[in-house]
Amino acid sequence: MKKICFALTLLLCCGSAFAFDFDPIGTVKKAFGSVTGEKGSGITAGFSRDDRLEVVKDDIYRLMWQDQQFMDSSVSPLSAMGDKYKEMTYAEAVRYCGNLKFAGFDDWRLPTINELLSITDDTRVRPAINKAFKNVAYKINDEGEKRYDWYWSQTKSAGDSSDARIVDFGDGNGFWFVVSGRLFVRCVRQY
Repeated sequence: MKKICFALTLLLCCGSAFAFDFDPIGTVKKAFGSVTGEKGSGITAGFSRDDRLEVVKDDIYRLMWQDQQFMDSSVSPLSAMGDKYKEMTYAEAVRYCGNLKFAGFDDWRLPTINELLSITDDTRVRPAINKAFKNVAYKINDEGEKRYDWYWSQTKSAGDSSDARIVDFGDGNGFWFVVSGRLFVRCVRQY
């Protein structure tokens, strides 16, 4: 285990120092993804869920994720991630996480794109999220099927400040989206 941690640390340092096109999230997920955490749960090693606090802890990156119960967004009001949760613009999402007081903490923030991608599960779709998470916002389409939705990251485009990176938890992919659009949010904090 010490050798794996040392090798990952070395790769992370060298990859960022030499500006390689290196994917540290993918590397860590591949290294730990096949190991299950809580017995029989299918939860990735390093992740655990606290049902009482409604959070998921990631011991690899030392992150705590908000994971409250929600309802289908076609039912108003939405109660995911807080009583007044709804789809938000980028600016509203940043403000929401910055003002959030939840699970006894007040240092929540919008996750980076790499942090948000770290909770995706490449072996799953609809939803493509780590099994430690119980709540993923969705909408019901015209055929009555769940469409798992998109979440904001704090990562904005250096070349165009009107775009930010998002993650689609239907398939686990990330892409750019206009900041005036309305999407879901899942706040995170370092612990």
